[in-house]
Amino acid sequence: MDYFLFVAICLAATFSPGPAVLLAIKNAISFGMKKTWVGIAGNISAMITMASFSAAGISLIILSSPWLFAAIKIVGGIYLIYLGVKSWRARQTVKGTEITPLQRETTGRALFYEAYIVGMTNPKAIAFYTALFPQFIDLNQPVFAQFAELTLTFAACSFSALSLYALLGTKLKIWLTNLKNWRRFQRITGSIFIGYGVALLSSQRT
Repeated sequence: MDYFLFVAICLAATFSPGPAVLLAIKNAISFGMKKTWVGIAGNISAMITMASFSAAGISLIILSSPWLFAAIKIVGGIYLIYLGVKSWRARQTVKGTEITPLQRETTGRALFYEAYIVGMTNPKAIAFYTALFPQFIDLNQPVFAQFAELTLTFAACSFSALSLYALLGTKLKIWLTNLKNWRRFQRITGSIFIGYGVALLSSQRT
């Protein structure tokens, strides 16, 4: 197993912008880093779940079933569109450096499940894990230990990437203390989520 090649692939995959990155940035700006890390934990939990599916052969069942793969794609696309519409319709106020008092009512648990669902309803991620992990498994060595090592490595890369994006996102918070800018930000991120959802729904299986 070329471990350093695997790390390079993980870094390229996790640092590539996508729904998880956008969600981490949005959460960091909206709720602060403490709750954002809870959301990031949800995304990583989804990744570990899918890696476990790959190890157990469940991912192959999903990939070999056109209707099941399509169902996951539809659910994932609709959920991303829902997040986009939710962001567009948000009603918030700004008081000083507090973007909105309403956001204090959003719990870390809600952000965890939100990120987990985004991660679990991405069929391309399922295909990615299924295709990637076996390439770095030596069947002459204990397979479970290798899967665990690869999974933890991917999780560490994902945590690093999402945390970095989130921390960079917090730098925008000063600009967003203006209500007009905040609403513009909500609509931009909402539009991007909707775009991701539409792209997923219209994508062809590869």
